[in-house]
Amino acid sequence: LKTSVGKGRAFLRYCLVHRQLAESLQLCLLDPESLCEWYYARSPFLSPKRRAEILGSLYELDCVTFHLAL
Repeated sequence: LKTSVGKGRAFLRYCLVHRQLAESLQLCLLDPESLCEWYYARSPFLSPKRRAEILGSLYELDCVTFHLAL
């Protein structure tokens, strides 16, 4: 967990095991002003339709049980 990549992977593992990935991402996407600062205009996160599709797919992952060994 010393690098940003390692921290990101740990966060993803945690969210998948606890079935919180979609909810966590949805909370990050609530502020459109911050999104515009981080993403280019063509990003799927800035399109409401694409954002809904991504979140819908991630919510479907809640049905999958993840047992990720560290």
